[in-house]
Amino acid sequence: MPVNTQQLTRFLEPEILRSIDSIELAARVLVEGLYASRHRCPFYGYTVEFKDYREYSPGDAPRMIDWKLLARTERYYVRRYEMESNMDVVLLLDGSGSMGYQPVDGRRLSKAEYASYLVASLAYLVRKQQDAAGLVTFGTDLVEFVPPRQGERHLFGLLARLNSLDVQGQTDLEAVLKKIALRLKRRSIIVLVSDCHGDPAKTTDGIRHLAARGHDIIVFHLLDADEVEFPFTALTNFRDVEDGVQMMCDPIRQKRRYMERLDAFRTTVRDGVVACGADYLFVDTSQPIETVLRDYLIYRRQRG
Repeated sequence: MPVNTQQLTRFLEPEILRSIDSIELAARVLVEGLYASRHRCPFYGYTVEFKDYREYSPGDAPRMIDWKLLARTERYYVRRYEMESNMDVVLLLDGSGSMGYQPVDGRRLSKAEYASYLVASLAYLVRKQQDAAGLVTFGTDLVEFVPPRQGERHLFGLLARLNSLDVQGQTDLEAVLKKIALRLKRRSIIVLVSDCHGDPAKTTDGIRHLAARGHDIIVFHLLDADEVEFPFTALTNFRDVEDGVQMMCDPIRQKRRYMERLDAFRTTVRDGVVACGADYLFVDTSQPIETVLRDYLIYRRQRG
């Protein structure tokens, strides 16, 4: 049953999402309202469905001509078809310690929670389109590698793994992405959801390995709203949640420098990803997941 905008907004409130035991329910609510007429074909594939007509051009196959329309209009028109996706979609979820940062606003989702809902929604969408979804969680190495498969039972297996996600330790995107490039034998759509902490040059190198094997890559660069806005005012002891390094500083005095370095970091990651031919989306945890998905899928459809 279609879900109206008001219902979608209600389920995007952090306190409501936190109260939902099943990620599958959140995924269903987030995706159902988007699916009809929004992104009929966000990807590409092999089965076809009639879309519209265009005028005949020399070289077009005669079997594509609509002869009934010719009889009515005395003009040659060729049927055009919309490609429905039939692809492997591999969802890569960063499970390092930095994804578990707890925001100042306790009502807001952590990066790990936000990423889980985002990945769950995409997995649900992929299954609804009769495609095969896979899941990889990682830190410095692959933690779980679930190959792409179709079907509802497989979807529930992915969601169960998201429910049990344990974020800890450091991350090594370059090493992880290179291993995935070796593991995947079929060209796939690869969706990376990560805060991309680490050396941007190494991250870019890992993405380049995937791109060289013909994969279609989408990067959701996810940061907490606190990381983006830096709302701290009192003297604060900051601790790196991955390696434990601590630093005491006055955030008011350091905010300008922090924002400049953050902007440079984001720009470097974006430029490196785009240079590899991948899609790059910057997301922070204050953005509604439904809006992030809708806007990107509409953009991808229009571009395609």
